[in-house]
Amino acid sequence: MNSILMKRNDNFIRLLMALLFTLGTFMTYANAITTADKTVIENNKIKVTVDEKTGSFTVLEKETNHLWKDDPWIKAAGLLTVKKQGKMENINISTSKKISVVKDGDSKVKLTFADPVFEDGTVAKGVVINTELRLTEQSNVLDVEVMSVEKGDYNLTELRYPTRAFSLETDVDKGAAVIPQKQGVICPSYISPMNGGSFCMWDDATYYRKTSGKLPLFNNGIGLTMPWWGTHTEKTAVVGIVDVSARPDMFYNINNNGQYLFNSKGVMSPYKRIAFLDPVWKLNRTNERKLISYEFIPKGDHVDMAKSYRKQAIKDGYFVSLKDKAKRDPNVNKLQGAIYMGVYGGYPHYVEMPGMAFTFKELQDIIKTTHDELGVDNAFFHAWGVFSNFVPNCWPINENLGGVKELKKAVDLTKKYGYLYSSYHAYSATLENDPEFNTDLFARDKDGKLKNTGSRWANIDQNKQLGLAQKSLHKEIAALKLEADITDISFATFPDEDNTGLFNLAKYIDSLNLVNGTEHGQQQFIPYFDMFEGLTYLPNPNLVQFSHRAPLFNLVYHDAIAIFGKIQDPDNQISINGDFRVKSLRNILFGMGTTIFFSPYEFDGMKEMIQIANQVVSPVNRETFFAELTNHEYLSDDFKVQRSNFSSGTEVTVNLGPVDQKTKEGEVIPGYGYKVTFSDGKVAEGSFKLSYNTTPTKKI
Repeated sequence: MNSILMKRNDNFIRLLMALLFTLGTFMTYANAITTADKTVIENNKIKVTVDEKTGSFTVLEKETNHLWKDDPWIKAAGLLTVKKQGKMENINISTSKKISVVKDGDSKVKLTFADPVFEDGTVAKGVVINTELRLTEQSNVLDVEVMSVEKGDYNLTELRYPTRAFSLETDVDKGAAVIPQKQGVICPSYISPMNGGSFCMWDDATYYRKTSGKLPLFNNGIGLTMPWWGTHTEKTAVVGIVDVSARPDMFYNINNNGQYLFNSKGVMSPYKRIAFLDPVWKLNRTNERKLISYEFIPKGDHVDMAKSYRKQAIKDGYFVSLKDKAKRDPNVNKLQGAIYMGVYGGYPHYVEMPGMAFTFKELQDIIKTTHDELGVDNAFFHAWGVFSNFVPNCWPINENLGGVKELKKAVDLTKKYGYLYSSYHAYSATLENDPEFNTDLFARDKDGKLKNTGSRWANIDQNKQLGLAQKSLHKEIAALKLEADITDISFATFPDEDNTGLFNLAKYIDSLNLVNGTEHGQQQFIPYFDMFEGLTYLPNPNLVQFSHRAPLFNLVYHDAIAIFGKIQDPDNQISINGDFRVKSLRNILFGMGTTIFFSPYEFDGMKEMIQIANQVVSPVNRETFFAELTNHEYLSDDFKVQRSNFSSGTEVTVNLGPVDQKTKEGEVIPGYGYKVTFSDGKVAEGSFKLSYNTTPTKKI
């Protein structure tokens, strides 16, 4: 009997142990997915862990085992901007009275932040923010979306979400923030080794407000030219791509410790210096998906980020190749290796401006000299000042300057030499110094008040610009037998409004089957144009004071649109972006054409630069014109030595600094020097040197 009981006890113990083991296994597995304060979704590439107390999240990129942490300052999931008693206040939504984290299936987490708390302890009752985190079919992508915001009785303006995610700790995480401002910049997250004598200015900037702020999308001045940004370390990268319907700003903080948050309190910041980039959703924009898709790229950098967006740009219909454009209009081939020659006669600012205006015979002489004396193979002449009326009435051709007969002779010369020609056109502005100035063309708000009164060059209603172009452009084309057109200003931005009027103008210009160009340009207009003048950098510092220029736009669109310099910062002028040497080296590195912008009396001073551009820049641009820019890398610690590769097989290495430096292969690239290996294996090498002329000292 005792033996039977003992056997039964043994069996019971075995069953109990088995049950406990099973429960333990289950509990261990469950803890990996959901614990008391963590919720996890994961796949074979990434693991997303949500803190149920704060609603913030981390992402483990599994291949490199890199953990992208949540907000390192205050563990905030997001920051909600509220206008309260005339002042703006940012509320940490992780202080909400109720935070709900609900796992929905294996790949989605729903979050709710209800009744956030102001800094003074007041509860914003009725304010509810709903968001989602979703793993997608593309296993290395995490969608982060703001699903809805209930405002209660509060004036809510913006939501930064997620905030300070994917940040880099300065001098700990060696990497960079990557920002497609203008042509593009990268902002390193470390300070040593760095950029020589300019380091003092660089380092000081990180302690002041200039290293933080907001950038808008699709803005001509300081904005982002593409809706993406990201950060990377030495071993992994993450890029956030904004939904095509959305229009957030991007908040940047570059190696700053947030002292700007404490200055008004008279205390020092307790936070570490970090670099981060946040989407700032505008809560008054209701007809958009507030969605940003984060792609995690092991061993990635700025090139991989740009190439990721290139796929999206093609999908969204922004990409039409230059090869296809040239099939439609063979004159597009004339842009290969072309020097953009802007001849400025004081127009459109003034008509027949004294000391600046040129006659059409003078224009003929400039064109002839460019070909016969300077030996330029390809050029695009843009004549600023051929009409007798102010813009937007670009007609008739000015008889005092030579009329149709003499201007057509100039145009015929460009055709003879294989060049392109366009007069200056603009349909977006009516100037107050025009004797015919009136406000009938201005855009107006719903109450009939004039809009854009402070914008000298963009005050005309976009819906009226097509009619202005149709009044006269066809007459000029017929009179001069034009092959090209450049329309200024209109397409420099992509306004946050209904842009039907701009698209109608673009489609009309495109229908003329000319080689089409415009100022600056935006990605939405690439299908209608062949060249952009100015999608490079402006002379004002912006982010370049504490960053390095990178060809982000060209890594996406080089083989879809020809890029030339900005007339406010042409290659013949010195600015923060460099002098002629640096700009020429950057042109061959990035795959851009030379821009020379001058008044006629300055032409003799341009000649040497035009000849050098024809010898150094044009051959590279000619070979790479239709090619994809496939790679770009920094080869030296100070970022001065850089290399790029094109799908044509062309390789370009440049040294943007004055010191001779070795590449990783041991090659010496002289200061302000270059080495180009063409697709046929031929090599072009050289460098820019300072020189001066002097005469013997004379006694007076």
